[in-house]
Amino acid sequence: MRVTGTEWVVGPDGRAVYLLGVEMAQRYRHAVGSSSPFYEGLERGVLRSTRCRECGASWFPPRRFCEAHLTETDWYDLPGTGTVTAATRVHSPPPFGGIDPPYILASIRLDGVTGGITHRVMGAETPEHGAAVVVKFIDEAPAHPLLAFAFTVEGVTP
Repeated sequence: MRVTGTEWVVGPDGRAVYLLGVEMAQRYRHAVGSSSPFYEGLERGVLRSTRCRECGASWFPPRRFCEAHLTETDWYDLPGTGTVTAATRVHSPPPFGGIDPPYILASIRLDGVTGGITHRVMGAETPEHGAAVVVKFIDEAPAHPLLAFAFTVEGVTP
């Protein structure tokens, strides 16, 4: 922790208040537990999800257990394609950094699984509803593991 400055200000009740500017950094390690195979997939350049051994139901985001059978699910690789259901241009940076605004976020129904993801789509134009997208893994080290990939509209160069 480091004090970056001090100042006196007038509080809401009219009394003087002494403020300390404080800069704090915190480091911690977070275990992702049963989601580890998903992050392992990101390192290998594939999106992964889970499927029920009993009924074959699948989900994204991945689930550890099937809600219908209460059985543990199995991991499998997704094809990395999907369809845009909605999209918008964002003009503020995400809280964890790593993306310069403006950028495009889209809700994407992923192929090969029930469910989808809201994630970044590379390119200058906001994709239309129904646009086909494909996952693209980023070569540089991301600020957050989920920034290791983005989507591109099929047939459009970002």
